[in-house]
Amino acid sequence: MRRQVGIALVFLVLAVAVSTAAATSTLYGTRFKAGETVQFKIEDSTIWWWGCCSCPETSVLGWHITNSAGQTIYNAVNDAPVPVSSWIGTWAQVDADGNPVGAGQYMLYVDTSVGTLSRYFTIYDPCACNYQYWCNACEVEELPSITSCACKTTLVFVGNCQTGCFPFFWWFGCCSSPCNCCSGSP
Repeated sequence: MRRQVGIALVFLVLAVAVSTAAATSTLYGTRFKAGETVQFKIEDSTIWWWGCCSCPETSVLGWHITNSAGQTIYNAVNDAPVPVSSWIGTWAQVDADGNPVGAGQYMLYVDTSVGTLSRYFTIYDPCACNYQYWCNACEVEELPSITSCACKTTLVFVGNCQTGCFPFFWWFGCCSSPCNCCSGSP
């Protein structure tokens, strides 16, 4: 009896550890509810390194969204380069014709003066309770940051909700999570 309790305890601790690691892992990408505005920005940072010059501010040239098949569904080009300090990208989850896009996996590409940055993300319908955390998540290649000498430029999402969503214990994320539209909170 004592051995069975010990084995059960080990499995429970292991399951919680794996779930916690997966919930904080970028393997599953960033998730947004269907209909939620997706915001993103570029952050410049300096990592001091002996012999490196100062970092010029990065500029944003434009951005686009592709679906899981790699087709561009939305494209935005700036009239002139915009400094990252005054730029935040916003996407209303619509295609080029203004039609809402469905739940699924998408890739955001932002063209900057230092190169093209990319981030994988998922749009999901929390009321459908059919999350697919693992669909193609391992197959995408993203480039969320570019480092040159002491200068690091990173693409980040702004204000996304991921709290309380556990990929291995998906029943917690269904209708009790703060990520849920059923509860009315973002």
